[in-house]
Amino acid sequence: MKQYPGYTLVKREECPEQHGTLTVLTHDVSGAAVLLVENDDDNKAFGIGFGTFPSDDTGVFHILEHSVLAGSEKYPVKSPFLQLLKSSMASFLNAMTFPDKTVYPFATPNETDFKNLMDVYLNAVFCPLAMVDRGVFEQEGWHRDEDGTVSGVVYNEMQGALATPDAQLQNALSRAMFPDTAYGFVSGGDPASIPALTYEKYVRVYRRHYSADNCCITLYGKMDMAEKLAFLDEQYLSHMPKSVSRPRLTVQDEQAGVRLHIPYYTEKPEPDEAQCALAWYTGAFADRERQLGVEILLDALLGNNQSPLKAALLEEKLGADIDVGFDDSTLQPTLELVLRGATEASAGKFAAAVRNAVDGILEKGIPEELLMASLNSTEFASLERPGSIPDGVLDAIHASTGWLHTGDPALLLHTNGLFASLREKLEKGWFNELLRELFAPAPVEVIQVPALPKKEEEGRAARTDGKLVLDHPLTAADLGEGKKLTPGRGGMLAGAELLHHPSAGSTYLNFYYDIGNAAPEEMPYLNLLTDVVDELDTGKHTAQELNTLRNTWLGRSGAWVDGWTGRQPGRPVHAKLVAGMSLLERSLEKAVELGGEWLYETKLTGPQAEAAMERVVSQQKLMMEQRFLREGHAFASMRAAAHFSVEAAMNERCSGVSYYHFLCGLQEEADWAGLGRRLEALREKVLGGNALTVSLHGSDAALDTLKKLLPGSAFAAGERRAAVPYREALAPAVNEAFVIDGGVNYDVLAWPMERRLERKVLARVMSYEYLWHSIREVGGAYGTGMVTQNDDVEYLYTYRDPHLAESYEAFAAGPAELAGRDYTENDMNEFIVGAAAKLDTPRKPRDEAAATDCKYFCGITDEMNAAERKSLCSVDAAALKAEAADLSVRMEKGVRVAFGSKEAVEAAKALFDRVETL
Repeated sequence: MKQYPGYTLVKREECPEQHGTLTVLTHDVSGAAVLLVENDDDNKAFGIGFGTFPSDDTGVFHILEHSVLAGSEKYPVKSPFLQLLKSSMASFLNAMTFPDKTVYPFATPNETDFKNLMDVYLNAVFCPLAMVDRGVFEQEGWHRDEDGTVSGVVYNEMQGALATPDAQLQNALSRAMFPDTAYGFVSGGDPASIPALTYEKYVRVYRRHYSADNCCITLYGKMDMAEKLAFLDEQYLSHMPKSVSRPRLTVQDEQAGVRLHIPYYTEKPEPDEAQCALAWYTGAFADRERQLGVEILLDALLGNNQSPLKAALLEEKLGADIDVGFDDSTLQPTLELVLRGATEASAGKFAAAVRNAVDGILEKGIPEELLMASLNSTEFASLERPGSIPDGVLDAIHASTGWLHTGDPALLLHTNGLFASLREKLEKGWFNELLRELFAPAPVEVIQVPALPKKEEEGRAARTDGKLVLDHPLTAADLGEGKKLTPGRGGMLAGAELLHHPSAGSTYLNFYYDIGNAAPEEMPYLNLLTDVVDELDTGKHTAQELNTLRNTWLGRSGAWVDGWTGRQPGRPVHAKLVAGMSLLERSLEKAVELGGEWLYETKLTGPQAEAAMERVVSQQKLMMEQRFLREGHAFASMRAAAHFSVEAAMNERCSGVSYYHFLCGLQEEADWAGLGRRLEALREKVLGGNALTVSLHGSDAALDTLKKLLPGSAFAAGERRAAVPYREALAPAVNEAFVIDGGVNYDVLAWPMERRLERKVLARVMSYEYLWHSIREVGGAYGTGMVTQNDDVEYLYTYRDPHLAESYEAFAAGPAELAGRDYTENDMNEFIVGAAAKLDTPRKPRDEAAATDCKYFCGITDEMNAAERKSLCSVDAAALKAEAADLSVRMEKGVRVAFGSKEAVEAAKALFDRVETL
């Protein structure tokens, strides 16, 4: 038996159908599936297929198929694929997007050419420049020209591909059969939806699906397989560890009996150009005998005009022709019959005619000789493999399909046994029963009728910046009154304030320690404490043992520092050290026990603790450096807001640039023993003596249990200090720029603004009516917007912006632009609905519990929410224009903070008072 280092043998078997041997391997590091088809065919072939499952009609996988062949790290030329077509000896060189996979195959008789092509293809799919070059996406996918129209290779291709009535009928049929799975989407992309694809999602989809453990690689023909496998391992696969989980297909509940009528718009509709498509599910993909039986049966009954079923249907004179389709390559194979050249009336009779014709055939039984003829011809075709596509390329496609749906790349390459079995079953009436089963359910039916284009659809292929017109646009009346608060019942127990929010389902237990009395310089230490406690031993358990117990008994648990600006007089900031746990109610006793050990008994001094602190500080510093590159706008907005808001200033100390400086200082000082002593003193002060609120979101029975547990727990205390607001003197305003790597910029302008909910309407207009165009579409930034926060600050931001100074210029021009526009009643309705709807965004239960606790501390009532909602909904065009005019005055008091490249910051240095390289 041959051995292949770096791979695990799954199976090796002779395959007479392929005139050779099949070997299935799994790559040890990456998890990639590999199929070797070893035979004497000199037309060697390679293929790599990925499972790609659309979740919308944007055609992202079709665009990716084009894009990855437009240059890679090793081959950074504009169009290597075009150059290969010119210079290679390949007998086949292409790529194709299927409804559930994307395959990149080639075939060539030349050994050197094979090696070159394999490297080019592998580098293309695993290291494409498209992931760092937005121009590829815009060229191959879509972009907006200066006149506002949309263009792009795939966009233009699909404009033509989906213009035909057949394509529209097929899409409608797929949607009807698979409304809840990937097969219901247009894998090639619908031009109406392609412009909804953002570059960010395009990159994210690539990284999710183009991984080595989500691919099947086929090597076919006469070649040194060991050499090719070693190349794969050394150059690519060994550098690609398995991901957490592969994307998977889902199974659709069958939609038997669904009926649709759709139009086909044409300038010359004819009454006899209607079509009707009927479709049925044919069983499981893995049942290859059944699917091969379906293929044979359909050929016998519908293969030509004289075939029994087709002849009977044509005799009904419902239409000009009947086509049959069968796709057994999907997870849920389907067959379809399409009546062409019908009238709307005759199309409606097609399903009943099929039912009657099938019943008539079943009464007599299918002639055995007819079935045997179809079986023989099908078997011959499987061996001959007619057509121009090389055998090795077909094998690569089949291998990807079998691997995708069953995990076995060799599944579809074996057919001899299936034909032999079907020959035996033919004589026993098996095909008659198969026919009965296939057509027993009511079909999915789509009738397509030609019609003149509606006036509003004229010119619909040209997309512009016009408004979206909905049949039923939302109004403020659709918003309702907002979700009502569920007040928590309070009371004192064991020195703590106990809140109970009745709820069903999972139980959430949150401990809020007041840290309003902490000095500003203590805040970063408290934040570090919440990260360190997960790494420490106790007297009972090691850190690993304690974390294992927490994971066993608790759904999720963690600690963090948080704070909120209250609605009480004076706008106090409520600062808390929070320990939160989610659990099943039956684990409540364990939660209190383990929570007490985790928070109170972890050892903050000693060699183990010192090593843990050094490790955590290093990890946190590195993580922040990485986040500066990914989320610079978040850090910039926090830094800018800290000049105007105590809440923001506290957050900046705990998680912003100031905290990064704090970590750098600790690492440089390296006094881990001293750090441990300081953290121990702070823990004693906060956990032992500061005000504690215990919030339980759960049943009355859980409350009764908690009341019994708290007095004897680590959380109990005889007396605690009263909660006080957190205070901090704000630093004078200063414009700052922070130099980061990465070549993109994050630009923020923030200013003070008293909290007024109606400003959310202004923020929405600024974001989507001005910034989206000027910053994103024209400027090329990934993202941009205006945010009005709850802590008395507003700001504008850009995200992954190629510009810096230019974006600040665009910011400054915004208020005048908005103030000078006219807004219709419909415009205002859209703005208000969009802003107000965000107030009631559904939350997961854990997040809802935290939000409820926040409202309690901040003194937020239903009456406050109702008043704010009313003010938001009352904004009219005049008020909006006045707010926009006022915005320029507010922005003049703002602070600029940017994270950007050295070149961009240097070019815009006049905008900043200080520049720092992070």
